[in-house]
Amino acid sequence: MGVFLLLHLYVVEEYYKGLLFFSLESFYIFHSLCAIGVCGLLLLPIGGNMYIGYRFIVLTFLQMLACLAFLLPPLLSQPKVGEWEILSFMFAFFVALFLEVYFAILLLRREEK
Repeated sequence: MGVFLLLHLYVVEEYYKGLLFFSLESFYIFHSLCAIGVCGLLLLPIGGNMYIGYRFIVLTFLQMLACLAFLLPPLLSQPKVGEWEILSFMFAFFVALFLEVYFAILLLRREEK
């Protein structure tokens, strides 16, 4: 996630000449903590290991609700939300989601063997 944060900071500095409402670090810290929580809960042997896919779907849904509950209201409280704020929020979310999907696939492959 750190590499993506540095790349994201570079792109925002180069192409966006204003200030973002939230710092990119706060986006990435929030999504990193969510990703660590999801991956940690996927490792727990709840109901056997055959329900990893279902747990992943439920945890991803809960993560989306957490995003809506904690990050979206301050963004929407602004008079006008810029494209860069929305894109920064979504990019950090999809980077974390990609890492979670990769981890879940690794767990599912391990269970097949």
